[in-house]
Amino acid sequence: MKIALMSDIHDNIWNLQKALARPELQATEAMLFCGDLCSPFVIHLLGRGYSGPIHMVLGNNDGDVAAIMANSKKYSNIHIHGEYFKSVLGGRTVAMNHYPDKARAIAENGGFHIVCYGHNHTMVNDEMVGDTLLINPGAIMGYHGGGLMDIPATYLVLDTDLLQAEVHQI
Repeated sequence: MKIALMSDIHDNIWNLQKALARPELQATEAMLFCGDLCSPFVIHLLGRGYSGPIHMVLGNNDGDVAAIMANSKKYSNIHIHGEYFKSVLGGRTVAMNHYPDKARAIAENGGFHIVCYGHNHTMVNDEMVGDTLLINPGAIMGYHGGGLMDIPATYLVLDTDLLQAEVHQI
């Protein structure tokens, strides 16, 4: 199974639209979003731009959660899971949270094939913690707030059969 992974849009709808237009993203069977849409209207772009199931966790910049939740109800493919998501996708156990420290703790605890996170805008596609693939798709936003600098806007396409995540730059 191929799964798209995104995080940290921070209202950069231009980069989001570019990513959603990519054939390799559209060819995936599901999307995991690791938090920080920011504005509630971004849900509409995701819901209209991707037809597969979208599983989302909330990030620290998703301020108007009530409006995000209300908007998400207009799209049967969008599933918001609060701060934590776990499931089996493509025969692999998957966990997702927005925060790197929590994701690392989940990976170190074991029990998952894949753990995904966002928040720090640092793309990681191949870190193994024991038998767990710990990955961060980077930021669709294309900016690192801590470093006050532009960074490549990235997302990942995860192949659950190979347990490999391929980097895609917008």
